[in-house]
Parts: sequence; structure tokens; C-alpha cells
Amino acid sequence: MKILYAASEAAPFAKSGGLADVAGALPKALVRDGIDARVVMPLYGDLKFKDTLTYVTNFSVPVGWRSQYCGLFKAERDGVVYYFIDNEYYFKRKGLYGFYDDGERFAFFSRAILEMLFHVDFVPDVIHANDWQTALVPVYLNLYYRHLEQYRSIKTVFTIHNIQYQGKYGMEILEDVFGIPQSAKSIVEQDGCVNLMKGAIMASNFVTTVSP
Repeated sequence: MKILYAASEAAPFAKSGGLADVAGALPKALVRDGIDARVVMPLYGDLKFKDTLTYVTNFSVPVGWRSQYCGLFKAERDGVVYYFIDNEYYFKRKGLYGFYDDGERFAFFSRAILEMLFHVDFVPDVIHANDWQTALVPVYLNLYYRHLEQYRSIKTVFTIHNIQYQGKYGMEILEDVFGIPQSAKSIVEQDGCVNLMKGAIMASNFVTTVSP
């Protein structure tokens, strides 16, 4: 089995909380059990162990009506392959979250994860997304990639680590920032606004939580 673990942070490269601990430990445990588990995360400006990264390629990523540059780097640690999504406009900053454009930053990241699969020799059986920052991965997969042969059989798991942060935004940026047409707004609409976590719950094959 091949699993791509998508997370906005993973120890020891970048950490703000428990998500990074899980993203650092679970793939290692899966690899020990003989599973090809890999991790994809952003290449932050203050990422640790940058000197261990190697350049893979670059490509363009759709973000709403725009097309943005994406560099791809990789590293191997404790038997796990880590992919790093690079865009200095979005990620070369001090800290991980709390910016006015976090919605756009992680929409780019989520779409880049799926575009990355065109450029690496790895097609996962399962993409495991985590928290609102990667909630659009299963949404985008169903909207834009399911018709393609290499994406057709990919299953998705969405894990909620912190339900307090759900990725809520105004409906006015549904198309311009998130690239979701009005015809599909029901996937992410909750109480009159965009709720990315709700979208992942609707779009994923399985939903898990780290506690009751």
C-alpha cells in the first residue's frame, strides 16, 4: 500500500502543535510495517534542516483564476520520503499560520499536492489529509482529477486534529480564491459561509479524529 500523508506541519521540519508530532511519527510507523508512506508539507521560510533538501522539479498550480509557480523539493529521514511544496510568496514568512491570506496559501498547497502527482514517480492508494489546511485536497480531487486514470482509484482519509479551526471564509471568495464553481458550492457551504473542514468531511472516503 502507498500512502501520501498531507499536513501543514511535520516534525522535525516545522511544528506548532500536535499535528506535527503525528505527521512525524505515524508515517515512520507505517514504513516500519512495510507500507510506502510519504509526507508532503510546505517549504516554510524557517523550515529546519533545509540543507538536507534536494530539488526535484517545478510546475504551475491553478489558484482560482491564477496560475502560480510551485517548486518541489524532497528529503528522506528515518526511511520516510518528505516532499516540500515551495512558493516564496506564500511560505517564505516567519511562522506557519495567522496571515490574512491563509485561505489562499493553503488552497495553493492543497492543489499543489494533487498537481505534484503528475511530476513524481509515486501514485498513492490513499491520500491522508489533516485539518483545514489540507481540507481542499479531497474536494479538489473529486472536482478536477477523478476523471484522470491515475487519480481514479485514490481513496481519501481526513483527520480532524483541532476542530476549533475549520477554515471559515466568506462566500465571495469561493471562485476567485478557492477555484470552486457556484454549481459545487454546497460541498463547502456551511451557515452561509465557506467551511473548508465541512468540505473535506463531505468529500473524503473516511473521516477520523484524534479523540472522541
